[in-house]
Amino acid sequence: MPAAAIPDQEKASVRAVVFDHLSGVALAPTVKALADRKVFELFAGQDSKVTLDEVVNWTGGNRGYLRVAMRLLASAGWLQQTIGEDGRNPTYSLTAEGKAALAIAPPLYGEVLSFVPKALFLEDFLFGASDGPLLPSLRYLASRARERWGISPQPDPLAARVCDQIRRHIDGLVIGPAMVALARAGVLAQLETEPASLSALLGNRASLTSVFELLATQGWIALDQNAVSLTPCGRYAAQIATSYGVTVSYLPMFNLLSTLLFGNPRIPRMDESGVELLVNRGMNVWGSGGAHKTYFKKVDEIIAEIFNRPLHEQPQGICDMGCGDGTFLEHLYSVVRKHTARGQVLDKHPLVIVGADFNKVARRVAKQTLRKAGIPNAHVIHGDINRPALLAGDLEELGLDIHDLLHVRSFLDHNRPYVHSASYVKGHRAGRCSGAFAHFGEEILPDELEDNLVRHLRRWAPYVGRFGLLVLELHTLPPELTAANLERTPAVAYDGTHGFSDQYLVELPIFLDCAKEAGLQADPRYQAKFPPSELATVSINFFTPTG
Repeated sequence: MPAAAIPDQEKASVRAVVFDHLSGVALAPTVKALADRKVFELFAGQDSKVTLDEVVNWTGGNRGYLRVAMRLLASAGWLQQTIGEDGRNPTYSLTAEGKAALAIAPPLYGEVLSFVPKALFLEDFLFGASDGPLLPSLRYLASRARERWGISPQPDPLAARVCDQIRRHIDGLVIGPAMVALARAGVLAQLETEPASLSALLGNRASLTSVFELLATQGWIALDQNAVSLTPCGRYAAQIATSYGVTVSYLPMFNLLSTLLFGNPRIPRMDESGVELLVNRGMNVWGSGGAHKTYFKKVDEIIAEIFNRPLHEQPQGICDMGCGDGTFLEHLYSVVRKHTARGQVLDKHPLVIVGADFNKVARRVAKQTLRKAGIPNAHVIHGDINRPALLAGDLEELGLDIHDLLHVRSFLDHNRPYVHSASYVKGHRAGRCSGAFAHFGEEILPDELEDNLVRHLRRWAPYVGRFGLLVLELHTLPPELTAANLERTPAVAYDGTHGFSDQYLVELPIFLDCAKEAGLQADPRYQAKFPPSELATVSINFFTPTG
């Protein structure tokens, strides 16, 4: 049965399992690190309330990352977080779910976290020269998964629900990397076409067999002697396998989480050649690329409208700040060429394409992408999202005017390098964001973060007045909203991956309010959010200056 024929309810059930898997990748190392420092002993009293100050003093840890960690547990529904009007020193208390979870979770999480160092190289082990170091671990984990990790059935409905959640968290730490490895190697695509014999699949047969046994515990794989096939739900899981990519790409960071929380928060983020150490960027781009296809349809509508205008009302070209590997620019150029009036006259009115990125590795790959796509008039230059004035100068050296370009960026504003404002007085504004923010372990309070976002967007306002700024952005949700909808949102995983890596997700309404305060208005014709509900964690907005 093709995945499209699976009832929507079954698809929703598969997505709910995937969301729990992703949550486990972020939650398990967080809970284990906190438990090792005996943080949960602070909640030993009946209905104890614990402040962030007390957690910091008890552990001697890094306040910013500890606030991220505690909020993460609130998003999971295990803590109740209370924040005062000034946003300082939150208070936490255990929920009933939290009490049930913490009674059994830490040692189970610890058991499977020992696999993470091997999971970092799972693709190499499965499809490389030797799987010897991996095979015993995989066989053990497959056996434990079949035993449901030794978690006993619970007669109490709440305890049963929490146990199921923990079981899926543990599964996720193994199945997440496995799904990514199988998808990136083309194995899942091969199985979507037809069942295969294990001997016909490229890779190390013994380890692949253990991986398939793990997936069989999810009901996604059917094994029959030497044959392996996807079940209907497994076929759908395979089709959304890129959903695992971004979260799993942060495993290097989660492997060092205890250091971030309680050790040196300034551990190197890059090596001397510019390769990132806390995230697998290639995997990250692969995972995010799969998700971005969902958003391109709305982006295409906006691009088509702009480049179907009369020629004198069109931008000279497109500038993508944070262009990454250049894939987004390649797509936008293709839309203009194939689906707009401008595309019919590119010989007379060429479209200038500019990719800007801070990372030299990304710039090198972007040049290759645009060259391979045969895009003329393409430039790839250094870019810093915090310095649009510098971009204007660099464009001028190329004979281009920054005002003549349509500016676009995808999932970059929340990932801007944080620049403290010397003129901001803490508490000057009322912070409304529920997020937890850190810069190399130092806490950034919500009011300061919102002020920083306003200043950041205000710097761009003078440069996008002529043709606008198209922004795809990622958002957080209030913890209580996430906790009430764990089966419908990946927000727990986002909060972990982005909070511990110094990225700054704010709720969509707050993002729009900050843009408005910065002098940018969103055109309601082109607004979109995903999902189209209060659970939106992704937005598309086309901004132009107010007034």
